[in-house]
Amino acid sequence: MNTIYVEKEASENITLFDDEFDHWNKVFLSGIDLCINISEDELDEKLMNPEDPLFLAYSSSATMKLPLALNEFFEKIYEDSSIIAEKPNGIFFLKFDDKECEKLAKKYGVSVFPSDNIPEKAFDAHYFLEVYKNDTLKEGWKGVMDFEKPLSNSLIITDNYFFSNEDSGLNRGISNLIPFLDAYLPDSLGIKYQVAIIAGTINKSKEWWIKEYGKLCAKISTLRDYDIELEIILTNSIHARKLISNYSRGKADQGYAFFHAKENTLIKFDNDFDHVEIFSNIQNTGTKYFKSNEVTVEKLGKICFKVSEYVKIKGNTTECMIFGCNKDKSIKNRLLN
Repeated sequence: MNTIYVEKEASENITLFDDEFDHWNKVFLSGIDLCINISEDELDEKLMNPEDPLFLAYSSSATMKLPLALNEFFEKIYEDSSIIAEKPNGIFFLKFDDKECEKLAKKYGVSVFPSDNIPEKAFDAHYFLEVYKNDTLKEGWKGVMDFEKPLSNSLIITDNYFFSNEDSGLNRGISNLIPFLDAYLPDSLGIKYQVAIIAGTINKSKEWWIKEYGKLCAKISTLRDYDIELEIILTNSIHARKLISNYSRGKADQGYAFFHAKENTLIKFDNDFDHVEIFSNIQNTGTKYFKSNEVTVEKLGKICFKVSEYVKIKGNTTECMIFGCNKDKSIKNRLLN
């Protein structure tokens, strides 16, 4: 789940100076998990002091979550900053300078900002594109996703019919997957990028899938200089057509097999692509995007667990299959763990 990890001084500034830090103040009060570099005793003292900025913010808000004291975790970060990769949905405000924060963010695909130089906004972009049957997009999926992608190190795509259709004997989902990933993945990363495709089963044998999965992995390995792990989870009951990444979500009205299998610039059907970052509706009084992501990932995690348990006992069958998972059949994708 999306969580703010913040130094004590930065948390005080954001809660006290709501005009200067309007965006982040709204994020803090939105119900997001908030972890502060402070001891439990210090936190208790602040929450009992009626003049403390944290007390004032928490007591006056109907939605702000009770902050957690995590000073020991922050100590570990400053000893070994690589542990931020274990928090793929984390947003860190740390005692590093701008250059070091940018370096860490690019290396691990996780958001890191200097606690003494907080950006005005982050993760508030919204992109929408509508396309029409038989239109041609010269750059294919790169033409669809013609926007600056947010940081990421993991991706989930859910589409019940992703692998269900063919054009002239070629599977449309498989043909779309490689150019889709090429358009979405970051140019560089210092850790493995993890992709999970959760789709409906199709009338193909285990042997067919083993071959196709192998070919997909071979092609994906050429897309970037860093390693990319692909998991395919096939089952009869999944969630709606969605894309979920570390700090964003997306949807495609007619699914992610946008283009004709043999012509990866030719639109197959009328379709649209909607991509939003988690704080782009932070002022919305209804469901916030970051909260929707949490609920969706929790549901998907339960589905994947059931598939894992099934495959662990019966192996891959036409009812359920997993490819690219751990040896014990559990899911690797860090967003689902």
